[in-house]
Parts: sequence; structure tokens; C-alpha cells
Amino acid sequence: MNIIRLQGDAEKRSGIYYEYDVDATPLGEGGMGRVFKGFRVVERTGERMPVAIKAIYDNIPERVVERARREANIQLDNDNLIRMYGFVETISHYEGGTKSKVHYHVIMELLVGVTLEDIMNGVTSDQNGMQIPFAAELYSQYTQNRNAAVVRIMKSILSGLMALHDKGYIHRDIDPSNVMVTIDGKIKLIDFGICKQIVSLESFDKALTATGVFMGKVNYAAPELVLGDVKSQSYTTDIYALGILLYRLCAGHLPFSGTDQDILSANLRSSLPMKDIKGNDFKRIIRKATEKVQSKRYASVAELRVD
Repeated sequence: MNIIRLQGDAEKRSGIYYEYDVDATPLGEGGMGRVFKGFRVVERTGERMPVAIKAIYDNIPERVVERARREANIQLDNDNLIRMYGFVETISHYEGGTKSKVHYHVIMELLVGVTLEDIMNGVTSDQNGMQIPFAAELYSQYTQNRNAAVVRIMKSILSGLMALHDKGYIHRDIDPSNVMVTIDGKIKLIDFGICKQIVSLESFDKALTATGVFMGKVNYAAPELVLGDVKSQSYTTDIYALGILLYRLCAGHLPFSGTDQDILSANLRSSLPMKDIKGNDFKRIIRKATEKVQSKRYASVAELRVD
């Protein structure tokens, strides 16, 4: 065991610290860092609460570190959003104390469950083989009464996204792999890594959001995302992705196929094929959500949720 203790100024003021075993098997590993199970510890009482701790890779570009910092600062308490707790820096000294290295950590809610992507592929157990009863329930409903399951899933996602939008952020990476179905019966939107604050596009945000650079998932990309048109990215950018997600839930497949370039081009110019969408109401909602012209889409997530 090699227990690392994390405590920044904010944690000291709150009388808490975080800890994790750096030698433990990670819960997951991605492009930004490795995620470990850790604990939030209250100093006065010793109370311990499980958390997930993303240890950012050493020598990662500064812009990636700033993205992680911003992700950690989107701290909203909502049943349908992952809860972020903080961003903690630690310094280690080496070569007799003459040199030092800064290590960065993102602290977030520990979720036990499976992704919506998993469920759509019939997987209702997590990576450790633990059955997630709520996931099994949703999958059963999805196979027997698809329309009811779709409405249930979408309304939860929309509730979480509404809270994110109310705080002035757009997600820009909505897809089934970023929706978690948890063991405690929640449907949560996760991964705020490429969220953008649109209330005020400050110089800090401009540095993280370069014009002409594509961000997000090709299958769910609104035209303004395809073009890297930062100034036009708005709440309706997420609404386009929601329309594609609704299409996939209803049809069981994505509207466009081919190479990434084929799909990006289709999202830019092509209408969605509707032959596999059952029910005129769903067709109408999907068409409106995925209009190529932003002003023709739903103006807000709340409006989409009503429909």
C-alpha cells in the first residue's frame, strides 16, 4: 500500500482531506489520467466517504490540466449529474529536495453502475461482474416497452442537462457512454471534460476552445461543432446531440454510418432517415431537435423535456 493524502487550501478550510492508494488497481484509465477509488475524510470525526479520484498523468499539456481544473469546478448537486468535489494539487520533491513536481487530482462522486451504451448492448453488470438491478430493469423495459423506457431515460438526462444549462454551461459530449445508470437507481450525465461556459466567454475559456477545432463525438455533433464554430455553440448544440441520442434509443442504431468524415458531413448537410422511428411524436421531436439551423431547434432543454 502507498496511501497518498490530498489536501489543498479549500480542503483545509473545510476540515477535510482525500486519500487513495496509488498502488491499487485503477477503476479506469483514459487519455487524461487514471481513476482510483479513494475516500473523503472529515478530520474532526474521521468519517469516511468513498469518492473517485482521477490522478492526472505527469507531463500532460497545461491546456489539459486547465480542462481538468474547470471540470472539477462544475460542482452541481443534482440527482442526474455526477457530483464534482474539487481539484487538488500536490508537490513531490526529489534529488535531495532540489527539484519538485506538481501532481494534479480531480475528485468526484464514485459511481457504481454501467453506461447507457452498455445497457443498449444488453450489458447490465459492471466491470467487476456486479449486477446493477436498475440497469437490468431498464433493459427489460427497453426490450418490452421501448417507448416507455425511452421517455424514462430521456427525461432523467434532460433534468440533469437543464441544471447544467441553468448554470451557464454546455456539455458538448452527450452520448450513451457519458450516461451512467447506477446501483442506487439514478441516471446521471457524466464527464464535464469539454464543457464550455457560455454566459461569458472569457480569455481563459478561449484558450481552451480553439476555433476550427472539432470537439466531441462525431455521431452526435451539431453542424456548429463539426465546423469548429465556437461562437455559435450554445444550448442548442447539446439539443442536437439529444436528438441523435433519442433517435438511437428509438431506432436501436445511429442515423448515419461510414467513416468519421462521412458522418460529420451527414451531420452538416443530411436529413435524418426516419423510416425506423416508430410514432409521429418521436419523429417530430427528433426532427426539431436536429434541425441544421440552430434557430429552428428547441430553444431550451425545458421545452424539449415538455414534448
